[in-house]
Amino acid sequence: MNMQTVMNDFRRFTNSGWSAVDLTLTSPVSFNVNIDTVTVKGMASKHFASLNTDGLPINSKNARITIIESDLIAFGYPVRDSKGEVNMLNHLVDYVDSTGNVKHMRIKEQMPDETVGSLTFYLGDYAK
Repeated sequence: MNMQTVMNDFRRFTNSGWSAVDLTLTSPVSFNVNIDTVTVKGMASKHFASLNTDGLPINSKNARITIIESDLIAFGYPVRDSKGEVNMLNHLVDYVDSTGNVKHMRIKEQMPDETVGSLTFYLGDYAK
């Protein structure tokens, strides 16, 4: 299996099927870009199970999304800074969760995978 096959499989898993949701991303007001809002397919997960530093279960919100970087680039959405690094901290993300409620979140951590071309972001709340 070659890397292009892996990337295509990852894109198919991320953008279609039971796991895909519409994710609306909005760049912060401080950005000066032509495209400041875009909706793409991706995966979203939000749960409240976590572990503390002793390895014991605690109730702590964990929310993340995974999208394909080239999907954002195709719309002209700002992904990387002038140094070529992913720079999407504080971008806003809206999506409908499994209960039918719209979640309004903010990117607080970014984890690009430059092997398969995906972007995983850990999210925090924001008031809309």
